[in-house]
Amino acid sequence: MLALLLLPIGLAAPLVAAPASCSGPDPAITGAVVKSQTMSAGGLNTYTIAITVQNVGSKGQPANLLQSVEVMQNGDHVDQKGLQPLRPGQRQTVLYTFTRSHGAAPHTTRLTFALAQRTSSIPGPQDCNAANDQFRLTV
Repeated sequence: MLALLLLPIGLAAPLVAAPASCSGPDPAITGAVVKSQTMSAGGLNTYTIAITVQNVGSKGQPANLLQSVEVMQNGDHVDQKGLQPLRPGQRQTVLYTFTRSHGAAPHTTRLTFALAQRTSSIPGPQDCNAANDQFRLTV
C-alpha cells in the first residue's frame, strides 16, 4: 500500500510501500509534514518539518542503539536528528527547520528523510524491514 498525502504547501510520500510487519524491531518513517511556515520581514520563509518515526515491528530496540534521521535537501546531506531506541508501537517526532526565499516557486525544495543506524556493537539486525526507512516531502 502506497500512501500519498497532499498538503497545502507540500507533497509527501514514502519512497517504497511497506510490507506487513516483521518479527523484530522495525523503525519506520511514518510521516513528514510541514508543521509551520513563517515569513520574516527580510522576505524569507522559515519552514518547520515534523518527521515521525515509529517502531512498527514486534520487538523493541536495544537501549544502546544509535540511530538518526538523515536529512537531504535537493540531494545534499544537510542535517541529522538523533532518535531514541523505540519499544514496539512507540513513536518519536523530530523537527527539521530550514529557510528559503519568499519568492521561491512552490514545490521546488525536495526533502528526503532516511533512517540511519550505527550498530557495530549490537548483534543481529535492528531493522527487519528497510523498505519503510525513507520518506520524501516536496515543499
